[in-house]
Amino acid sequence: MAIEMNAPGNSAAKAKSRATGFIRIGVSIAILLFLFSFAPVGELLARMKLVSPLLWLGVFAGFLVGHAMSAAKWRWMIGGAVSYPRALKAHFAGLAANLAMPGVAGGDIVRAGLVMKGSQKKTSLAIGSLGDRLIDTASLIIISSIGAYWLGKREGVDPDGLAIVASATVGAGFAGVIMLKPIARLLRKFAPAGKFGKIVNDVADAAEEMSTRRGAVFGCAVISIVVQLGFAMMNGLIAQNIGAGTSIAAWVFAWPLAKLVATLPISFGGLGVREASIAGLMTPLGYQATGVIAASLVWQTIQFATGAIGALAHLVGPAQNGAPAENRNG
Repeated sequence: MAIEMNAPGNSAAKAKSRATGFIRIGVSIAILLFLFSFAPVGELLARMKLVSPLLWLGVFAGFLVGHAMSAAKWRWMIGGAVSYPRALKAHFAGLAANLAMPGVAGGDIVRAGLVMKGSQKKTSLAIGSLGDRLIDTASLIIISSIGAYWLGKREGVDPDGLAIVASATVGAGFAGVIMLKPIARLLRKFAPAGKFGKIVNDVADAAEEMSTRRGAVFGCAVISIVVQLGFAMMNGLIAQNIGAGTSIAAWVFAWPLAKLVATLPISFGGLGVREASIAGLMTPLGYQATGVIAASLVWQTIQFATGAIGALAHLVGPAQNGAPAENRNG
């Protein structure tokens, strides 16, 4: 009976998810059509075909390694409550959700949901995952600031404003980590009675537990900066390989900002939005839109290939229920 009662709600949720997916695909198509109006498809394809297969495979391998490091970082943030193989599989399933399956929940929610099955520390997992996302977002701002200084004012970029934002982000992050324990105390003090109060207390427990692992938080921040900086430079290598004439510094500046825009849930895996953002940031620096858009589309092929691997690993791999590594630290 319960299943029958829930069926209409489930059907409505699935219909809404599909509709959202189609809308996002439509947004991506609309933006791409706009881009094709001044960067013809034929020219883009011709430029994309120039990429060296060896470079593509090398960047693809680097992308996989980067996300293997990101999975380790995420596992470190959530306290090592799951084994690394399980965290790695969940991380790549999240990539599949972000990049290859329209209409599903965001990748962060998918990967957290997969490791939450059977876990007794669901709130800690959720808080750790949120912290991981905030670290990645802050890292992108910091990397873009580095790229702006690397470019210098000779390229028409004034890095001071971006540096202020990056400094404020770093300062807020340090303050947040230092204040975790006082925040936990405040949450407990003002927690209401009842079920919601229990949730607030669980959040306080998770925050207090994370306050004892400040080294992990800062270590994860370092990993995030290294990985995201590597990805930005890989984009620069692709652009140089296909003759876009761009500098690595330009990609270190522009790619992180474009990625931030592309994370908005308005398109299919960021397709179109990232390319429009890259063109908008690069063309004022004197670079041709065709080259930078083509390089970004080559990067998209690497992302979608990785998403396909994540989906395949999730479908083919054995189901893992429970959390046998719940008491481990990593």
